[in-house]
Amino acid sequence: MPRVGITAYDLLISCPGDVNQFIDIIRECVDDFNRVYGNINNMEIMTKHWSTDSYPQSGDKPQELLNKQFVRECDAAVAIFWTKFGTPTDKYGSGTEEDEEMLSSNKQVFMYFLDAPINLSNVDMEQYKNVQDFKEKYKDRGIYFIVKDEHELRQLFTNHLGMHFFPLAVGKKTL
Repeated sequence: MPRVGITAYDLLISCPGDVNQFIDIIRECVDDFNRVYGNINNMEIMTKHWSTDSYPQSGDKPQELLNKQFVRECDAAVAIFWTKFGTPTDKYGSGTEEDEEMLSSNKQVFMYFLDAPINLSNVDMEQYKNVQDFKEKYKDRGIYFIVKDEHELRQLFTNHLGMHFFPLAVGKKTL
């Protein structure tokens, strides 16, 4: 039977390539939220990531095409950084940083920095410095969390999803 009057929210997953293993964790947390809270509250969170929600297109810079295809329409974002900052765009130091425009639109951004052991011989130190500079700059614009592994991200992000989206489901908060 179709669910009538469902409210759907789009959640952008934004992260450089060194944290790709966390994308599945984010999706699993969202799936769990939808199963536990979404179904009984007639709401659903849909994850969006460039690797699954974009298509080949020409006529503009790649990040701007992604912005037009789906990024700007997202209701919230989750960003995770570790050692890579990402590829610079025309306006920002990386596509992930450009997604920070969501902050300017007063949209929810879940920001996490991974503090896990790294093999320095495999790290681009300029990229790592960019991450650290961004973290320092961000602390005056919002709250972020530092996570040490996949397990801690799963616990925190699951809680944060509920803290943000559950009040929307029960009408105690609006976007």
